[in-house]
Amino acid sequence: MKNKRQLLIFGSGTLGEVANYYFTNDSDYEVVGFVEMQEFMTPGAAVSGKPVYGWESVAETFSPSDVDLFVAIGYRKTNSIRRLRYEQVLAAGYTCASYISSKATNFSESIGSNCFILENNVLQPFTRIGNNVTLWSGNHIGHHSAIEDHCFVASHAVISGNCRIGESCFIGVNCCMHDGVTIGPKSVLGAGSIVADSCEPRSVFAPQATPPRIIQRDII
Repeated sequence: MKNKRQLLIFGSGTLGEVANYYFTNDSDYEVVGFVEMQEFMTPGAAVSGKPVYGWESVAETFSPSDVDLFVAIGYRKTNSIRRLRYEQVLAAGYTCASYISSKATNFSESIGSNCFILENNVLQPFTRIGNNVTLWSGNHIGHHSAIEDHCFVASHAVISGNCRIGESCFIGVNCCMHDGVTIGPKSVLGAGSIVADSCEPRSVFAPQATPPRIIQRDII
């Protein structure tokens, strides 16, 4: 039997625990531990029976040639925390793994690194998924649509054909985008939002708010 490549999961919270489950049960990786920034670590900490290593000392134990990493962090601060950790991992010379569920329907042209694509997602032909993108379970990504880097799409969103989701967006549960819509970078679509027209960067949608509001503060 071929040996599985080793994997470290960067993030020891609940999302990291979920990532460990999927990679362990439905991938060619062997999860050997978790990673946290030293300031957030508890001495002797373990998750799912696996050790937690401080990021500052990971290189002393694991060579980039021997292990890949997956950054398991959610959409806090419009995905900026996940983006920061992802870029730190790449800068240190490690490869970021992607997980694509065996129960997803995937006809995509391309999927980047550090993507997390769960069960019952449908990616139609000619779709493109950038780097560091999370697609929680049950989404529909229509033909010729593109989701740019660092986005998080919660469950049961419908992204119709020829749509473009700008980088670092959050798409909430049960959102719906009409054909040909472009969502500006760092926009937030609240649960149940219906988007019929394209919007500027940093737009905020809520089912009760039409047209979308523009965030009046900086987002990293």
